[in-house]
Amino acid sequence: MKQYTNIFLSLLFALSLFTSCESLLDVSPEEVLLEEDYLGDNKLDARSALFGILSQMQDITGQYIVLGELRADLVDVTTNAEDDVRQINMHNISADNSYIDSSVLFSIINNCNFALNGIDTEAYDGILEDDYASIMRIRTWAQIQILINYGKLPYITKPISSTDDLKENYPLLSFEQGIDQLIQNLESVAGIENVTKYENSLGYNIFSMIPDNDVLLGDLHLWRRNYVTAATYYKAFLDKNVITGNYNLTSNTVGTSLSGGNYSVATGWPSIFLSESVVNNEVINYTAFSDQYRQPNNSFQVLTNQMKPSALSILNWDSQFKSYLGEPYDGGEGDNRTILDNNRNPSSYSGVGEEARIAKYQYEYFIWNRAARVYLRYAEAINYAGHTEQALAVINGIFNSTTTPTTTNSPFLNNPESYLNFATGTYYIANNSGVLTSGNQGIRGRVDMAPFSVDSSLDEAATIQAVGQIILNEAALELAFEGTRWEDLIRFADRKGDPSIVAEAVASKFASAGDGATASAVQQKLMNPDNWFLPLAIPANFQPSN
Repeated sequence: MKQYTNIFLSLLFALSLFTSCESLLDVSPEEVLLEEDYLGDNKLDARSALFGILSQMQDITGQYIVLGELRADLVDVTTNAEDDVRQINMHNISADNSYIDSSVLFSIINNCNFALNGIDTEAYDGILEDDYASIMRIRTWAQIQILINYGKLPYITKPISSTDDLKENYPLLSFEQGIDQLIQNLESVAGIENVTKYENSLGYNIFSMIPDNDVLLGDLHLWRRNYVTAATYYKAFLDKNVITGNYNLTSNTVGTSLSGGNYSVATGWPSIFLSESVVNNEVINYTAFSDQYRQPNNSFQVLTNQMKPSALSILNWDSQFKSYLGEPYDGGEGDNRTILDNNRNPSSYSGVGEEARIAKYQYEYFIWNRAARVYLRYAEAINYAGHTEQALAVINGIFNSTTTPTTTNSPFLNNPESYLNFATGTYYIANNSGVLTSGNQGIRGRVDMAPFSVDSSLDEAATIQAVGQIILNEAALELAFEGTRWEDLIRFADRKGDPSIVAEAVASKFASAGDGATASAVQQKLMNPDNWFLPLAIPANFQPSN
């Protein structure tokens, strides 16, 4: 009954939201109208509506990370953790747990519906089209979170302003139906850029707080196993941005040098997370916080004091080999000939044992999408489309090899399919002899980690599965604690029809921490895919769509 009530209350919450739109970016109260047709063709009202909705993205950050990471294998709880946090970690969740409350997500959706139904996209020669498209993308992002966390989508596009509005009949979409509907919605605003006309605040970029249409469509098609289409959308996003100098996995690299038998490492990779300002050539989307504008980071204490890297995640990093020119570091003779560890450790976590803490979180902003994530999703898409060599090259990087890459031997050059072609002059620079001298370093290559390979005797299907496992494992190393681990696990498990991918991963977290009893109980529970999704009581007037 509580979840039923939350849907009602959150949808009705829209009427009070716009009285505090200034919480994101100092929007004055007189800019906000509460009339029934409060938007129309008014540019100032459209701005206020967008900023009000973005302020709710700040509210959802803590829930996004807790549900996206703590249910999976890379994050555990500290001794300081509150009961609600512990329940999420143990997959033993009570009905009144605050983190399964869907009200903010539904409120975001409802406020987007108010704006989408109120904006006149033809006014001012279409100047509000980008407001409309941006709000559509935020609504889609929120709807995707509903699908991932609850497994179904109560689908409402009408603004709800009274309980009478909720008495109408609405469709209840299955996971697949929901994905298909969201794809259709995003296709309607394809080609319209996110808003760029509003001033920034405290140095933060409004454009970067709004999801990208191509990336959203790539994610949706990846869930639907439309792999070529997904890859095409990811590549379209990359092409548009790499041309302008961003997102090419060339910056923030780890450089290793060898002198007198000793290795020295210079790294800029930690700056992605530990910099005072957002690293624009890596970070695609983030949510900013500001005490000055009454929108503090209320989740920061939970994320940094009640959550910690799991023992399993630390073991995963510690089992990696550092690399020099495509080979593991040579540390001498005997068992210590190669050096274990990961160049991403220092900026991922700090401390040991109970004192270990996640180091990726900033109080001022949270990064929820960056270039590495898009490349990893792109690698996943092309791998399951049958292009295993290119997928592995995304992970390793073509420079992370003892073979000198040239314009003739790189798997990414001169491909007839545009979604597989990384052109020289854009992604790579070549000298007059056709030798590639700089450019995209790949996920592992740019942090000087030893490249992976697969057994060449495997058939095509087995090779795809082997590379797929490498991609899933690399996402754990690269994207840990950034909110996407749970959805990665359930997407891979759903694709293969193998719930043990989720069950064994999460059970291993407890086993590595020495809690065999919990490991066994959680593994048994997660072998049932129904238990991957949180409870959501649906009103009777929401009916499944045939």
